[in-house]
Amino acid sequence: MNITTSLRAVALLALPAFAFIRCGGERKVAEAPTTMPAAEPPSDQNPQPDAGSAQTPAGLDIATGTEESKPPAAKSASEQEALTDAQIAAITEAANTAEIAQGKIAQAKSQDAAVKRFAAMMVNHHGEAKKKQAALKLKTEESGASTALRSDAEATRDALNASTGGDFDKTYIAAQIKGHQQVLDTINDKLLPNVKDERLKAYLLEIKPTVEQHLKQAKQLQESVDSKSSSTPPGAKTKHPG
Repeated sequence: MNITTSLRAVALLALPAFAFIRCGGERKVAEAPTTMPAAEPPSDQNPQPDAGSAQTPAGLDIATGTEESKPPAAKSASEQEALTDAQIAAITEAANTAEIAQGKIAQAKSQDAAVKRFAAMMVNHHGEAKKKQAALKLKTEESGASTALRSDAEATRDALNASTGGDFDKTYIAAQIKGHQQVLDTINDKLLPNVKDERLKAYLLEIKPTVEQHLKQAKQLQESVDSKSSSTPPGAKTKHPG
């Protein structure tokens, strides 16, 4: 046997073995997935919510990831009713105008000399105050306070026009007490705490004592009128001086 014949014989014997190894290898690769144990799902003891179902903790801002600030506290009464100088000027202008108009009605309708004198003083003092404010050349701007004041003034004017005799004097004096008390409270609580213009502030400080004096005189006048009314016998006509 020569060498060539020997090599051929070895090759023929080796081919089946090579084919067996190759086929077995492929079979193992193909069968690997079926024999490999399936991966167990992670423990569900602490499940993590997915992005779609995650709930945002209270107070957390999703956009920034930071805690949201608490809602602002309710504004105090002084902050809610903060007034500009123009709005303050509109309030004092409305107050002066109302007092002048009511005083003129009282001068024309009252039959009591004391009431007439008080009404004339109102026309005079508030007329002077109005001129002083006009000299400051301040801008005016309406606000809830000035609108309410004008509305009250119109209601008072209507009540005065509808009243006669002794009822008129009582209505006028009661309106003066209520009106001056409201103006005084407004000056103390809203106008002086908010005013910025020094000229306007000086004006408010100038008229405040006058308003206080008017309020005091109106209360005294009310006592006088009530005393006269109670001392008059029913059905008797009251003589009013002047």
